Amino acid sequence: MDNTNYTDSHKGKGKGSSYDEHYAKHPWDGFLWLREQKVLAKIIDVYYEGKEIELLDFACGTGRITSFLENRVVTSTGMDISDTMLNEARSKLKRTEIIQSDITQNDVLGDRKFNLITAFRFFLNAEPALRNKAIKALVRHLSEDGYFVFNNHHCLNSPWTKLYYWYHLKKSPDSIYNLMTIEQMKELVEQVGLEIVQVYPVGYFHPPKIRVPNFINNAIDNTASKISVLKLFSESPIAVCRRRNKTV
Repeated sequence: MDNTNYTDSHKGKGKGSSYDEHYAKHPWDGFLWLREQKVLAKIIDVYYEGKEIELLDFACGTGRITSFLENRVVTSTGMDISDTMLNEARSKLKRTEIIQSDITQNDVLGDRKFNLITAFRFFLNAEPALRNKAIKALVRHLSEDGYFVFNNHHCLNSPWTKLYYWYHLKKSPDSIYNLMTIEQMKELVEQVGLEIVQVYPVGYFHPPKIRVPNFINNAIDNTASKISVLKLFSESPIAVCRRRNKTV
């Protein structure tokens, strides 16, 4: 990414439509989204069986995650700072309350609580200071028995991420490259009294400039995710977090 801070980078004109267009055309991100949907459905089955879900999708952007979940929950709330992103979200979302606000500057949620808070493609992109402000604001709205679910879509544990990082660093050493490891994901949530109870691996085989068919990537993901030693090396892991000392 360039030197623009993350908050400002998502306010640009046309950001919403270009974001969705990227997902429609970029094979790897399209594959990751297919895998993410499977993981989200599994999380609902495993952690919310017999429970009503009140969802807050933080940094909801164009509503990708929210639109997948809104018919699986009792109440659905999407929050983002970008009007251009939310304009795209409004065209997709049917029963979601949409809030345009920066929770790190003005917590408009008051004393509301949610037992599922999601945040996808935010924490990696955000600069460290913004990450910390956001997680501190969000944890105030997580119910005692709730789960916080977030992803790290360029995990530095992945050999492919390391390869891309070294290549781009050599090509453009003055640019900013926000990367996170699994350990840094743990540190992020532990500072606010949460713990990671499960990491779902997503995306293993991402050779540069080579389009791999989805059925091959699916087979690789299905196999690798069952091998303990490989679970930490996916490119876009999804973490499920809860308050410490809580039982499932």
